[in-house]
Amino acid sequence: MSSENNQSETNKNETDSLEEKRETWSGKFDFFLSALGYAVGLGNVWRFPYLCYRNGGGVFFIPYFIFMLLVGIPLVFLELGVGQFTSNGPLTSWKMVPIFRGIGLSMNIVNFYLVLYYNMIIAYSLYYLVVSLTSKLPWQECNPSWSSSNCVDDYDPQNFRLVTCEDYNNTLKCDNGGCFNITALTGSIANCSTNQSNLDLIGWWNPSFPSQDYWNNVILMKSSGIDDSGTIVWQLLVALIVAWIISWALVVKGIGISGKVVYFTALFPYVVLLILGIRGWILPGAAKGIEFYIKPDFSKLSDIKVWTDAASQIFFSLSIAYGGLTSLASYNKFQTNIMRDAITLTLSNCLSSIFAGFVIFSYMGYLSYVTGQPIDQVVQPGQGLAFIVYPYAVTTIPPAPLWAILFFIMMILLGIDSMMTSVEITITSILDFFPKLRKKSMYKVITITAICFIQFTASINFTLQSGTYWIEFVDYYSGNWAVFFVGALEAISISWFYGLNNFKKDLSLMIGEKYTNSKLFYGWYVCWFFICPVYLLVLTVLSLVNSKPLKTGSYVYPRWAQILGQLMTLSTFSGTLLWAIWLIIRNLFITKRPLIELIKPDFGNWKPLRKSDQLRMNRIHGLAVKQKDEIYEQTIEIEKF
Repeated sequence: MSSENNQSETNKNETDSLEEKRETWSGKFDFFLSALGYAVGLGNVWRFPYLCYRNGGGVFFIPYFIFMLLVGIPLVFLELGVGQFTSNGPLTSWKMVPIFRGIGLSMNIVNFYLVLYYNMIIAYSLYYLVVSLTSKLPWQECNPSWSSSNCVDDYDPQNFRLVTCEDYNNTLKCDNGGCFNITALTGSIANCSTNQSNLDLIGWWNPSFPSQDYWNNVILMKSSGIDDSGTIVWQLLVALIVAWIISWALVVKGIGISGKVVYFTALFPYVVLLILGIRGWILPGAAKGIEFYIKPDFSKLSDIKVWTDAASQIFFSLSIAYGGLTSLASYNKFQTNIMRDAITLTLSNCLSSIFAGFVIFSYMGYLSYVTGQPIDQVVQPGQGLAFIVYPYAVTTIPPAPLWAILFFIMMILLGIDSMMTSVEITITSILDFFPKLRKKSMYKVITITAICFIQFTASINFTLQSGTYWIEFVDYYSGNWAVFFVGALEAISISWFYGLNNFKKDLSLMIGEKYTNSKLFYGWYVCWFFICPVYLLVLTVLSLVNSKPLKTGSYVYPRWAQILGQLMTLSTFSGTLLWAIWLIIRNLFITKRPLIELIKPDFGNWKPLRKSDQLRMNRIHGLAVKQKDEIYEQTIEIEKF
């Protein structure tokens, strides 16, 4: 009996040495709020409202919610399941079928690209927050030192008139945005090079907000194109350094700190958004803006672009195939109900996007009312909405600095939440790949510091005068069709090769047979096996076929940039492709093992981290259990008793 107990103790000690000291979430809502903060980011505020307006207003909600139910929730559930089951980040968690292990590498590649420019957006917001700490916003009026000739800051109907200037027989259309009578005040034929004091101004065909000139000429010091690098804008470099110091400070101590920070960073933006909403909804013209946002145009449902935009927004808003959900779930306790969390998280994210649209478009309606311009000429997507349109809108709402400060605080918090997890993806992947780095806190701190420093160094390019062109470039090409394809492979690897019944058994160990044995659970089967793979493969093909050269406004990126962009997209997929090629070569020429092994379930590597959970997995899958493992299991049960 004594020898048996000694053997049990030895087995237990061996197991403990294999189980790395890996953190888990300490609070009940740490994981959910971290995942919510990661998913609800800047895109919910500046991308979704614009897509909704562009794709038929309220009718866009129809395909949006369809794809949320059929693609979004199932893939979120799948990624959470993989992370929680293996207690590993994306780089080392996709072990269920050998040929697909490169999926985690692709996730890390695309996330690396995201991290590079995402912190630059936070740096912009930090810069704006600092310059907003004044009694009068610096972009409130045109300033000759930085404003362009078509800058307009007085939209009073008595002083401003918006015209098309298309009567070429009687009008003169100048590049400065002004429209003049063809006959000058001196009686001669007018031309744009004439002193404007001698021209008869009819109106403006292309006015520019002061905030637009401030953004281009002060914040960015924007160059003429991506191939005109210019110099480093030192203010942006300082802001980027501060942004990275914040990111480093929030992740260096692990999820014990970041899991508590999210209680503020994930929830406070909703408070700010509500405050901004209440102020915006009572402004004149707000109702018109909201009507423009939600008024349905049912004819748009026949446009395939509406459906692809809806799927793309669901995909990117939830950050599917970027590795963040898998990383966050890897710190869960093994029996966390991730099915519930997947549904709640996805619904919360989508409703946040819709709510943000009501807030943003109230200000767009107000700006249209103030300037007399149609809403479709006021609305801009992406950076234009965050750093041009909204900043100018608040200049007419006293006290203007207060509303600007609140908005940029919200932008910073939304960005920081997503940034924390994005950096954590790389940290988790490296620490899981080299588990010895977890053993000493000094090793871990050095590793995290090195990761942040490398990513900061790689992002300095965005502080150049051409930086904003590079941000648009990386944003457009880093994911593209490759991310859709990786998402399809996620579902294919689980449902077509590992086996849905096997995955169901794994999930039952975590969330219980009460859920997995329900007839409703077969709905997940349909989504994972058919709907997700087929739709994402179709979306991949459509993205390739309909790919267009990148342009921002009237600027078309040069040919070399288009080629480099395609290579960047291909590099995202290269993680999956190169890993598969390497395994095939290894089996053919090195190990001389059958290729069929590469597409079969690999229960030797696909398993939970804890020994006790591994034993339960072996039993539920009908795998052989060694005698010493049975003794270990009995020991665990005795200790529990």
